[in-house]
Amino acid sequence: MKYTFSFTEINYGSIEIEADHMPDESIVIDAIMNGEAFYKDTDYRDIKGYDEKMVEINGAGVEIADTADTSLREAISNETIHGYEIKRAVVFENNRGFALAENPNAVEPFVTWQFTEEENGQRDYYWGHYCTKEDTATRDYMQRIAEHTETYGFSERDAYKYYSTGRPVDIGTFPKTENEPIRFVNFDSREDVEQGRYQAWGYLVYDAPLTEKQISDYELKAAPDNPDIKSRMRDMAQVIGIWEEKKKVPGNMRFTSWIPDLEAFVKKDFVSPEQMMERFNYASEKMSRTAPGKQPTSKTIAEQLKDGAVQAAKDNAARPTPPTHTNKEDR
Repeated sequence: MKYTFSFTEINYGSIEIEADHMPDESIVIDAIMNGEAFYKDTDYRDIKGYDEKMVEINGAGVEIADTADTSLREAISNETIHGYEIKRAVVFENNRGFALAENPNAVEPFVTWQFTEEENGQRDYYWGHYCTKEDTATRDYMQRIAEHTETYGFSERDAYKYYSTGRPVDIGTFPKTENEPIRFVNFDSREDVEQGRYQAWGYLVYDAPLTEKQISDYELKAAPDNPDIKSRMRDMAQVIGIWEEKKKVPGNMRFTSWIPDLEAFVKKDFVSPEQMMERFNYASEKMSRTAPGKQPTSKTIAEQLKDGAVQAAKDNAARPTPPTHTNKEDR
């Protein structure tokens, strides 16, 4: 199935994405804003000739033209399996996972499935446990995850991990959300984590991200490998990389590297998210002040991030690939 996405508000052409179901807004925005994308077969082109019906996603300025034979309604719906809409899901490093789904019209409205994720991202669902009550299905979902973890020892992939820096994990020490943590671990004592960047008493794993307020209120630290953090780092890297090149920052002092195969800048491993944010803010401010005919920006960080990443992608497309740095220069 082919979907064409036109980014009208930021005037950045369009992108085609091949997928078995409609990608959500965050994936589409990530795909258009950096070269690595989530889908390998992407093609930028003008779609002015299209006359298919367009719809807008949540006011984000992203228009979608469904070029498949299926209906538009089917295309923009959330992932459904046999009439059940997936509400929660977690996948492990062995490409096995579990999902919780709901169909209000069914005799047994809730179900948990195991699934296998193929290389193309498509999931094969099986071994359904059907329930009449949501709390029963939620307990079954948690139990199946715990049993898989204990039996096979694989970690969750694309999950959200938060370190508890103030105290061991116990009742009342972590946010009560709609989706409670799928598991937590307490250490024997307060330990160094993430290469000694900070200390923690343990950690929790969620299948959905926490808010900044929840993280702050409970003295948690988000793991750098969390999907939302990694996405922000990818976008920041495009802005920082352009600034570092323009300022001719020496290789051993750069926070980013240019990867020709991805046609994008990436964060260096030794750089922390806090360091990236600090340099991103500095680079954004300097570039906005030096841009000809422009005044210092009063935009929010989120707006600067969006604008900067888009401009970086444009610049990357127009410029020759810089020479590859030696290992000595990168150290």
